[in-house]
Amino acid sequence: MHIGMIDLQRNMEGPIAEVNTSDFDGEWNGAIAFIDRDGVLNYGSPNYINNPSELKIIPGAKEAIMSLRTLGYRIALVTNQSAIKRGLWEEEMIHSIHSKLQKEIGQFDVLMTCPHRNRDFCNCRKPKPGMLNKASEIIRNKSHAKLDWWGEKPTPIHPLDLMIGDRDSDMGAGWAVGARLFQVDENVGIAGVIDRIIDNDDGDEFSPVA
Repeated sequence: MHIGMIDLQRNMEGPIAEVNTSDFDGEWNGAIAFIDRDGVLNYGSPNYINNPSELKIIPGAKEAIMSLRTLGYRIALVTNQSAIKRGLWEEEMIHSIHSKLQKEIGQFDVLMTCPHRNRDFCNCRKPKPGMLNKASEIIRNKSHAKLDWWGEKPTPIHPLDLMIGDRDSDMGAGWAVGARLFQVDENVGIAGVIDRIIDNDDGDEFSPVA
């Protein structure tokens, strides 16, 4: 698999970015589909996905990604993986896992990984929107500059922007960039909401301070 560029944040101050945007020449509708990984594309684990052999794709994930491409979306994976900062494995492992993921379901324009723990107080661990904003900057040179959890939901950069995840932290990150929100069952994954997206559903209601 060709990776156009890998931006490794060795100092761990920001997310790890893998960028494939140069590989896609298809029609773009201007919107980004931000997608969580575990419980959305592959089955999650309470002990992390520690190597490529543990990655088990949820049925229908590949077809859903193909549908998003057909709809004209650029696709950004956004995943919290604190095992890196906890010292359970090195960042190179995330690239091996993501290489297998993309071989099985197709390439993403950008893959963003937050390596931090909650106590690291980074700006990229969901529900903070740092990974989404960084991906947006890479893909379209625009991002949200301000965040007010107690204010109104921000206006999205594109009205079709969406966030797909299985946890409230995913919904919070998507809310923070104004995206339409689609929360999935971790055992069903993205296949459970793709028809709603195709039908241009407004998404799920969510309050970050409820």
